[in-house]
Amino acid sequence: MNRMFVLLAASSLLASAGVYAQDQTVHFTQAYGTRVTLTSGQPAPDHYGPPPAFATLDTGHTGRITREQAQAYPPLVNDFDYIAHHANSITKAQYERWVKSQN
Repeated sequence: MNRMFVLLAASSLLASAGVYAQDQTVHFTQAYGTRVTLTSGQPAPDHYGPPPAFATLDTGHTGRITREQAQAYPPLVNDFDYIAHHANSITKAQYERWVKSQN
Protein backbone atom coordinates (compact mmCIF):
# COMPACT_ATOMS: atom_id res chain seq x y z
CA MET A 1 0.00 0.00 0.00
CA ASN A 2 2.78 2.42 0.95
CA ARG A 3 4.63 1.70 -2.30
CA MET A 4 1.47 2.38 -4.34
CA PHE A 5 1.01 5.71 -2.57
CA VAL A 6 4.59 6.67 -3.39
CA LEU A 7 4.09 5.81 -7.07
CA LEU A 8 0.86 7.79 -7.21
CA ALA A 9 2.50 10.73 -5.47
CA ALA A 10 5.44 10.58 -7.85
CA SER A 11 3.11 10.47 -10.85
CA SER A 12 1.34 13.55 -9.53
CA LEU A 13 4.66 15.30 -9.09
CA LEU A 14 5.65 14.49 -12.64
CA ALA A 15 2.33 15.66 -14.00
CA SER A 16 2.28 18.91 -12.09
CA ALA A 17 5.98 19.71 -12.38
CA GLY A 18 6.30 18.86 -16.04
CA VAL A 19 3.39 20.45 -17.81
CA TYR A 20 5.71 22.53 -19.98
CA ALA A 21 8.67 20.17 -20.41
CA GLN A 22 8.64 17.08 -22.55
CA ASP A 23 11.00 15.00 -20.41
CA GLN A 24 10.91 15.09 -16.62
CA THR A 25 13.10 13.70 -13.89
CA VAL A 26 12.02 13.81 -10.25
CA HIS A 27 14.15 12.70 -7.28
CA PHE A 28 12.72 11.99 -3.83
CA THR A 29 13.33 9.84 -0.79
CA GLN A 30 10.71 7.37 0.40
CA ALA A 31 9.65 7.35 4.04
CA TYR A 32 11.94 4.40 4.85
CA GLY A 33 15.00 6.06 3.25
CA THR A 34 15.16 4.66 -0.27
CA ARG A 35 16.20 7.25 -2.86
CA VAL A 36 13.95 7.17 -5.95
CA THR A 37 14.48 8.72 -9.37
CA LEU A 38 11.56 8.84 -11.80
CA THR A 39 12.07 9.86 -15.40
CA SER A 40 9.24 10.30 -17.88
CA GLY A 41 9.10 11.18 -21.54
CA GLN A 42 8.93 9.74 -25.01
CA PRO A 43 11.85 8.60 -27.13
CA ALA A 44 12.70 10.69 -30.16
CA PRO A 45 10.64 9.55 -33.15
CA ASP A 46 12.36 7.56 -35.85
CA HIS A 47 12.37 9.24 -39.24
CA TYR A 48 11.91 6.76 -42.05
CA GLY A 49 11.24 9.26 -44.80
CA PRO A 50 8.17 9.27 -47.01
CA PRO A 51 6.35 6.02 -47.71
CA PRO A 52 7.79 4.21 -50.73
CA ALA A 53 5.81 3.61 -53.90
CA PHE A 54 3.48 0.60 -53.82
CA ALA A 55 5.47 -1.14 -56.58
CA THR A 56 8.66 -0.83 -54.52
CA LEU A 57 7.12 -2.85 -51.69
CA ASP A 58 5.21 -5.29 -53.95
CA THR A 59 8.38 -7.18 -54.83
CA GLY A 60 6.42 -10.23 -56.01
CA HIS A 61 4.39 -8.09 -58.46
CA THR A 62 1.15 -9.64 -57.21
CA GLY A 63 -0.73 -6.38 -56.71
CA ARG A 64 -0.61 -6.91 -52.94
CA ILE A 65 1.87 -6.26 -50.13
CA THR A 66 2.41 -9.12 -47.70
CA ARG A 67 3.48 -8.70 -44.10
CA GLU A 68 6.98 -9.87 -45.06
CA GLN A 69 7.20 -7.26 -47.82
CA ALA A 70 5.90 -4.57 -45.45
CA GLN A 71 8.93 -5.22 -43.20
CA ALA A 72 10.89 -3.00 -45.61
CA TYR A 73 9.06 0.07 -44.24
CA PRO A 74 8.60 -0.13 -40.42
CA PRO A 75 5.69 2.36 -40.14
CA LEU A 76 3.74 0.19 -42.60
CA VAL A 77 4.39 -3.07 -40.77
CA ASN A 78 3.40 -1.36 -37.50
CA ASP A 79 -0.01 -0.53 -39.00
CA PHE A 80 -0.33 -3.70 -41.09
CA ASP A 81 -3.23 -5.38 -39.26
CA TYR A 82 -5.20 -2.13 -39.19
CA ILE A 83 -4.67 -1.47 -42.90
CA ALA A 84 -5.26 -5.07 -44.01
CA HIS A 85 -8.25 -5.58 -41.69
CA HIS A 86 -6.45 -8.65 -40.30
CA ALA A 87 -5.99 -10.18 -43.77
CA ASN A 88 -2.67 -11.54 -45.05
CA SER A 89 -1.94 -8.71 -47.47
CA ILE A 90 -2.66 -5.09 -48.37
CA THR A 91 -4.15 -3.99 -51.70
CA LYS A 92 -2.92 -0.97 -53.61
CA ALA A 93 -6.10 0.96 -52.69
CA GLN A 94 -5.62 0.17 -48.98
CA TYR A 95 -1.98 1.24 -49.18
CA GLU A 96 -2.83 4.50 -50.95
CA ARG A 97 -5.47 5.36 -48.29
CA TRP A 98 -2.88 4.68 -45.58
CA VAL A 99 -0.26 6.83 -47.34
CA LYS A 100 -2.76 9.74 -47.48
CA SER A 101 -3.38 9.36 -43.75
CA GLN A 102 0.35 9.68 -43.05
CA ASN A 103 0.57 13.24 -44.44
